[in-house]
Amino acid sequence: MFRRWAESRMYRRTIQIAVSELRRAARTANALEKLQALQMAEQKLKDAAWLRPEAAGAKFEAGLQEIQRSRARVLSKEAPAAVERLLEAAGKGIVEPRVMLEPAGELLALLFHYLPDDPRAQALSARFRELGGKQPPYQPVTPLSEMYHRPEAGVGCGGLIGAAMLITLLIWRAAH
Repeated sequence: MFRRWAESRMYRRTIQIAVSELRRAARTANALEKLQALQMAEQKLKDAAWLRPEAAGAKFEAGLQEIQRSRARVLSKEAPAAVERLLEAAGKGIVEPRVMLEPAGELLALLFHYLPDDPRAQALSARFRELGGKQPPYQPVTPLSEMYHRPEAGVGCGGLIGAAMLITLLIWRAAH
């Protein structure tokens, strides 16, 4: 009973986060922020489907496919241009290069993860290393299935009965 209630709450919250991230991706012009929001939204939809496989149907698949198309557009058009602008600013020395190289490295990590053979990514990566940048590893969003382990059936009720018995025992001892 409690497990179903908790998982229902988690499901609703997961869907809310996915929608919120999709809205954030639609609002922002920042390629890195857009890719991170799309990545989070995709994982949250997968988490929702894991929590409630019976609810995951054609709408979930259509949503995941749309996220993948949006990510492909951002990776092919916006991300390389953003990395170029960041590297150009780092090369000019307008601000401290580290400030520009950090987001460029994150964008390159995403580019290499999703488009490993893209020649533009290879060229940008070489320029990135010339400027002293260190490529961070790709960091995927952790799936809910790795963080939440479903308790066995009846565990919640057993704990509730045990707590009620303990409270009864404490009240009885206090009375005597």
